Amino acid sequence: MGKRKGFTFIEVALFLAVTAALFIGIALGMQNSIFRQRYNDAVQNFFEFTRSIYSKVSNPQSPGEGNSKTAIYGKLIVFGEKHNLAGDIIDPELDGYPIFMYDVIGDASGSQEISSGTVSELLAALNANVIKKNYRTNGTIESAEPASPEKYEMRWQTELQDIGGAPFVGSILVVRHPRSGTINTLILEDTIIPVNYEVKQANEAYEAGGTYSSIDNLLKQYLTRTTDPKFKVAEVNFCVSPYGPGETGTTPRQEIRLLENARNASSVEMIETDGGDNLCF
Repeated sequence: MGKRKGFTFIEVALFLAVTAALFIGIALGMQNSIFRQRYNDAVQNFFEFTRSIYSKVSNPQSPGEGNSKTAIYGKLIVFGEKHNLAGDIIDPELDGYPIFMYDVIGDASGSQEISSGTVSELLAALNANVIKKNYRTNGTIESAEPASPEKYEMRWQTELQDIGGAPFVGSILVVRHPRSGTINTLILEDTIIPVNYEVKQANEAYEAGGTYSSIDNLLKQYLTRTTDPKFKVAEVNFCVSPYGPGETGTTPRQEIRLLENARNASSVEMIETDGGDNLCF
């Protein structure tokens, strides 16, 4: 009867190497699948957020002051704001680049008196703003606050970029025409309207017993500009990067496109990454 032979060292080593390679391949595949699913979820979430803006503008909620005094004309969306809602400086490495949205409020009764003009001109005539003041019983100003602020953050550490790959910066107005009610979309390219910063500055001034008039026409000064940068009708190309600030990779960016002169949610389109029309590819 012959001797029973066991596995040699080389055979065991080969078995372990193949098993390890298979395990690593499966693990990497699962990791890539999870990464891709999270990225797709982030893209879809931002897509739905952008579309939801038009629903909110079409169906505004009461500002809580009575329709006789104030009306909501739409939303201001600010990309790249350097300060959070408390007025503190944002660290993009920790917090990314949040998106802030505010109600555009103005004189409710004045809309019955205006006749013609561009949306920007009419809103300026109605003293449209995104900041409101709180008064004490003696009529003095107690504090200021953004009008119904909302904060949106990109999911799963993705980053919103422009076509060139820089963090997306700008301000967008989605507003109803004061007379016709038609929704208009106006773009202020590469310009941040610093709502949170101005509110903090105003409240510090009020606490010290002073005044701060800059917030009275914060939005109006941009609405009345006749030279660039000014609000204009234009297409917007949002590029959703799978990678956060300072990170790089090979996964293509997804484009979310806001069509020129957008008027409703159908004006927000998701452009396929493998299509020739994707400007973020």
